[in-house]
Amino acid sequence: PKAVLVANGSEVSLLCDVAVQLEAGEIPCRVVSVPSIGLFESQDKEYRDSVIPSGVPVFGLTAGLPSTLRGIVGRDGKVFGLDHFGASAPYKVLDEKFGFTTRNIVEQVLKFIGK
Repeated sequence: PKAVLVANGSEVSLLCDVAVQLEAGEIPCRVVSVPSIGLFESQDKEYRDSVIPSGVPVFGLTAGLPSTLRGIVGRDGKVFGLDHFGASAPYKVLDEKFGFTTRNIVEQVLKFIGK
């Protein structure tokens, strides 16, 4: 893959939509769901490297604090997340307001990988 896309909750489905768009633009990618960061990190290095290969840009998506995925994406990775809390509205309104849309995340990934 040219990019690995990582999430650990409801954001996985958004990354699946993002992957479809990226692959339509001939950018192969892999979506990785990490429902338990601790369990993933406790696996041996060979397994973790088979899921998230080294040398491939890793983009994380979380509706929480970006620091939650920092250990998974690595120091050269990027995490799109929130640095604030307390907003209240229907989730579709909040997703649009905070950039959790397929279009925006595709743009974020393309910018991150230099395309």
